[in-house]
Amino acid sequence: MSASADQIQECFSIFDKDNDGKVSVEEIGGCLRSLGKSPTMGDIEALKTEIGAKDFDINTLKSIYKNPKIKTPQDQQKEMLDAFKALDKEGHGTIQGAELRQLLTTLGDYLSTAEVDELFKEISVDSTTGAVSYASLVNTIVTGYPLGGF
Repeated sequence: MSASADQIQECFSIFDKDNDGKVSVEEIGGCLRSLGKSPTMGDIEALKTEIGAKDFDINTLKSIYKNPKIKTPQDQQKEMLDAFKALDKEGHGTIQGAELRQLLTTLGDYLSTAEVDELFKEISVDSTTGAVSYASLVNTIVTGYPLGGF
């Protein structure tokens, strides 16, 4: 689902704290995440370089929002499932909770321990085996679990 022009404007207005028509480039990740996008830290750094200034305006935000390289969690669903399947040597459709915790706190755009703790409150971990259904995990992420501060 895409954000409407009004939603983009509203988001920009929220981040434009002094109402000067500009938002700090440091807020680009927060703006995009507020609009349902899921930029990586690498995406954010590339955008800061591309913007090349300390601030951006509403037209810049609209342009960046339309960029297909900045994906939504729904766009990333297949990629996430494929990554978990590659780790699932037995083909059970699960990953051990401890292994998941390690992956989430050490690889890529890793999460803090507190963020992982919050995520684990939302997912089902088998009490006898410690396993997590990765299809269920990905579904939780894709359908709107709010992953921490940006």
